[in-house]
Amino acid sequence: MTASTAAFVRKRVDALPERSFVRVRDLEQGGDVSTRAVEVAISRLAHAGVVSPIRKGLYWKGPQTPTGMLPPTPAEVGVAVGGPGSGPSDLAAVKFLGLTTQVPVKMDMAVPGRAPAGVPGIEFHSRPYTRALWGLKPAEVAVLEVLRVWPSGVEEDWDALRDRVADLATKGIVRTEHVSAAVADERTPAVRRLWEKLVGTLAAAR
Repeated sequence: MTASTAAFVRKRVDALPERSFVRVRDLEQGGDVSTRAVEVAISRLAHAGVVSPIRKGLYWKGPQTPTGMLPPTPAEVGVAVGGPGSGPSDLAAVKFLGLTTQVPVKMDMAVPGRAPAGVPGIEFHSRPYTRALWGLKPAEVAVLEVLRVWPSGVEEDWDALRDRVADLATKGIVRTEHVSAAVADERTPAVRRLWEKLVGTLAAAR
């Protein structure tokens, strides 16, 4: 590894905001550097405490405190590993939408396409790749996942779910048109049926 590669990688990492994930493949772009050289450079930054390793090829740049770097949340790691169209699943999705007081013992994540290898504390579940094509946000994925398990684990009623989704839609966090486009490829018929019901109640409530 040359000094120029180390300087290039450090400059790219320093330019990232706090609470960012750093991928080796992204650092390779925009410079005449090899994968091995980038891996060595980022490994040294991890040893120095500038970033924290998550898994092969993936690092975390978190806020620094007197006791060390704050780690990412399991949900942040799950989305970073799962990619666009990923989001909480099962009880984690219910908790994400504020429909239960239960605390999941592990982080379940729904990911488009093939489920990646597990990360400690996170279990990945394969879902239709359409979710990635439509760029569903974690909140949008959470809505579909709650419908998938409904009413299991949900402590609130249907009206509470409707109000929560309506609030998220008003804020632009849930885009009903994107979810409607993606839901056609859902493998669970109940998800499609309940989404149509939910969209209908949202329209009636406006």
